[in-house]
Amino acid sequence: MSRFLRKAWGFSGAAVLLSTLLVTGCEKSNGEVGIDFVDQSALAFGSKKAVAIRSWTEEYDSLITLRPNSLVVGSYQDPVFGRPTAAFATQVILTAVAPQFGTNATVDSVFMILPYTGWYGDTSAAFSVKVHRSAVPLTDSVYYGFSPLTPGLPLCDTTVRPDALIKTLKTGIRSGKPALALRLDAARMQQWIVDEAIARPGNFSSNSAFIEYFRGLIVSGTEQNEAMYQFNSGDAAARIRIYYTNDSIRNDTSAAGKDYGLFQLALSSGVQSFNRITIDRSAASFDLADQDTALGESTTYIQGMGGAVTVLRLDGLKALVDSGYVVNYAELVVPVREGSNVRYATPASLSILQVNGSTKTLIRDYLRGNPGGNFTATGVLRKGAYRFVVTRHVQDLLRFGDTASFKMMLVPERMASSPARAVLHGSADAVEPLSLNLWYTKPN
Repeated sequence: MSRFLRKAWGFSGAAVLLSTLLVTGCEKSNGEVGIDFVDQSALAFGSKKAVAIRSWTEEYDSLITLRPNSLVVGSYQDPVFGRPTAAFATQVILTAVAPQFGTNATVDSVFMILPYTGWYGDTSAAFSVKVHRSAVPLTDSVYYGFSPLTPGLPLCDTTVRPDALIKTLKTGIRSGKPALALRLDAARMQQWIVDEAIARPGNFSSNSAFIEYFRGLIVSGTEQNEAMYQFNSGDAAARIRIYYTNDSIRNDTSAAGKDYGLFQLALSSGVQSFNRITIDRSAASFDLADQDTALGESTTYIQGMGGAVTVLRLDGLKALVDSGYVVNYAELVVPVREGSNVRYATPASLSILQVNGSTKTLIRDYLRGNPGGNFTATGVLRKGAYRFVVTRHVQDLLRFGDTASFKMMLVPERMASSPARAVLHGSADAVEPLSLNLWYTKPN
């Protein structure tokens, strides 16, 4: 490592807006109730009714991973879900157009800095990672989890032991953000950046010109890895740092002289990027091709990155369409299988989608905020459940009587970028099945 690098671089290894509810009927008034100002649970009045549900597990079809919340790379073997594997591609941009590297500029070293947003699996295990220049432009209008990666020439092929608690140093100042630092091939970056900028400066005249020329980078791992890491491309610290010298720097012997020049490329949340995801379920404990959709399953599954979703059929609502019931409150409770989340954490929250054919949309209760869906747990084995307020959705289904829209889907938060998974009690669980409970009144 050069003298300037040693000097400059260090790296050690439920609230939702409620419409006013007007209730008329035969019950004697007990005075006014401020419905608009009470907690949602105060709306659980009237008779309680459990509604029959069927639930099973499906794969999420055609997951869009364009510009995900986090870029993900890695793999791990899950005893329940099998082996998910993720890699990502991203464009990079110039931090300054028309760079001037000086006479006889020579690249000394190059580092790619990837700030962590999370990790999953065994982070103490050795981690193999590769970086390639993309062989094709990343210019498609949409990318899916199954979209192919086309790696070109390599820039890095290494095995590291990431420590998400270690913070990088940049120019002698601690960045304050844990990050993974990868050393890239200095000779190739000399050719592709420094020499190219001198020979063909038009490729560096704007970021659009540079993206057309450079195309992007692909970061991947191997199926022998036992962890997945998430990175924030929008973080200002997400950079490729190119350290170089030139004749002026080398000839400056003054005490105030610089030891190196620095040019940076940046990752950005505004450029094209996507996660490529594959899931090997050959060793999974469930079979997506053998799900009892007629009676429901005793156990269902949720997995990020499109791995698995739980599907619900609200069969019991059909009998209530013309009943005249006024649903005051509706709650869906989905227990998590006790002990299943000790080693691998569950998603912090789930969302509910209404499914009509190939169309999937958030239910109306979620359009203006999150009235539930968060996981709460207690005890050493983290016994707990997800709870959802679905009052408006149930009211809509009963009002319009469209039985085709009674199909719902539970999906994990940040599905395109989080590997978190959960084992759930299904509708056929003998002790504590997932349940939809209604509190209703029936006016005369």
